[in-house]
Amino acid sequence: MFKHILIPTDGSRTAAKAIQAGIALAKEMGAKVTGYHAQEPLPMHIHGEGYVADKELVAEFERRSSEFATRCVGEIGAAAKAAGVPFEPLIVRSPVPYKGIVDAAKKQKCDAIFIASHGSKG
Repeated sequence: MFKHILIPTDGSRTAAKAIQAGIALAKEMGAKVTGYHAQEPLPMHIHGEGYVADKELVAEFERRSSEFATRCVGEIGAAAKAAGVPFEPLIVRSPVPYKGIVDAAKKQKCDAIFIASHGSKG
């Protein structure tokens, strides 16, 4: 039924549950998985009027943000490998995560998105 599933993660425990379920579905369907994380860009207020951000602060933010994104997507990759599911990582900068998820699904030609829900309604 599904051939290519996008599994986004924000690194939360809820996302970890969705990763396991998404990988199980991919295995059952014989689908490949793209693990996705929307890496936050540097906050705009860092470059506010009359303020120049310290280069070391910016570099540290970038380093930590990249490490976190790599770790998040790596968790999906590890689960896929353990299940024998083909995996591809994707990390993009996106100030609006849901738009990044939809764009990634379109660009990667995914036919399903398997995403966690925090149970909020509305």
